[in-house]
Amino acid sequence: MPTRRAKIVATFGPSSAEPQTIRTLLAAGVDVVRLNLSHGDHDTHRRIVATVRAEAQAEERVVPILMDLMGPRFRLGRLPESGRTLEAGQRVTISEDPGADLPIDEPEFLDHVEPGERVLIDNGLVELLIESRAGRELSATVVEGGTVTTRKGINLPDSEIPFSISEKDRADAALAVELEAEYLGASYVGSAADVEAIRALGREQGGDIPVIAKLERQRAIQHLGEIVEAADALMVARGDLGVEVPLHQVPVLQKKIVDHGLRRGTPVIVATQMLESMMEHPRPTRAESSDVANAVFDGADALMLSGETAAGDYPIESVRTMERIICEAEEHVRERRHAGAEPQPLRPSWTSGRFVTADTVAASANFAARRLPVTRIAAFSQSGFTARLISRYRPEVEIVMFTTDAVVARQAQLIWGVTPVLLETEPGHHDEVVDSVDRTLVERGLAEPGDCLIVLMGAPIAERPLTNLMRVHLVRE
Repeated sequence: MPTRRAKIVATFGPSSAEPQTIRTLLAAGVDVVRLNLSHGDHDTHRRIVATVRAEAQAEERVVPILMDLMGPRFRLGRLPESGRTLEAGQRVTISEDPGADLPIDEPEFLDHVEPGERVLIDNGLVELLIESRAGRELSATVVEGGTVTTRKGINLPDSEIPFSISEKDRADAALAVELEAEYLGASYVGSAADVEAIRALGREQGGDIPVIAKLERQRAIQHLGEIVEAADALMVARGDLGVEVPLHQVPVLQKKIVDHGLRRGTPVIVATQMLESMMEHPRPTRAESSDVANAVFDGADALMLSGETAAGDYPIESVRTMERIICEAEEHVRERRHAGAEPQPLRPSWTSGRFVTADTVAASANFAARRLPVTRIAAFSQSGFTARLISRYRPEVEIVMFTTDAVVARQAQLIWGVTPVLLETEPGHHDEVVDSVDRTLVERGLAEPGDCLIVLMGAPIAERPLTNLMRVHLVRE
């Protein structure tokens, strides 16, 4: 079976915090570890990151850390332990007062909600309609009832909510810089300016962390083009997105977002409830299996497990199940392509600007890999950009990216079809690059003498240019 191309992102939490569990999860197929900074404390996150780094080093693997900021998220305050059951037609009060029917911890919530607007709680399972305001207290009618509990999330699909960075986000961004996280997740962005605000936040804390824009608001969909340009990666956060927009639109939006990422060469993660039932059961539903496979068919770079691995009863089984489904789906795509039932996924390339040459070389590598008996595409990359360019054409052979930068190697682990390999010394000439490729691939059992490779690089290497050279090469003894 060929190497799995789509990557698995797993959220680590109470169910996956112990060293032995982390070791088993990485062995089961986790490529990227996500920490949701909305939950847990800094010391717990530090312990998890230290364990992940140690296990990855012991196994000679590169495993990036994605740290997900909470963003401008509203939640209910403290309620009775059993929760509060709301009935349709009931009138309730919402305020900062702990004695209100629905207390709110974030005072700014009250600044953005007006009469006539909806308030959705717990992913939209409970719906309220705001009727009136009296000072800092809102009165609402329950439209759809249910039981709500402490800290359940709130969505305001009808309200104009400005993007903001809280003190918690600042402290969490500082933690991400301290722990040298490879990616920073930007929650509830609505424009390119919001993405850049999170990038600037990381720099204020002393780091320069690539930003993953989580697409979970209606406004983000309206500004999708500019967000794709600004972000280093995208996440289809289907939970909140499915509350902010009509549910029937979510599958189409997922396909549109993945397609935007493919055309731009921006990695896309599909997330939320992919194997939700495995939080309590050792096997997923048939619909969930199809959901995972369809994300592969769409062309997603990565698929994410959230509660399944963070708080579920079967975290390891969830990863193994997702890997099996991905592999089966990818084999189906290859079979259809070989049978001529599915066109090669060539995408429009840059037609102007400084990336034209590099993108043309990447497209040529994909074309050559289909015409020649190529076993792998090897790319020497100092920033990971070349690997992203090649990946966007979805070649049938594995992409092995060579770099001397450990951070770049870990960041590239998110990209579809890319296997990062860390070199100890930087080659000084393109012949040295080829020698390093031959030696490393043979040592790792990834190639044998006589195998046909395509090697990409920028020459002269000392000047660090964008990719401008493609070489068809037979691995030497």
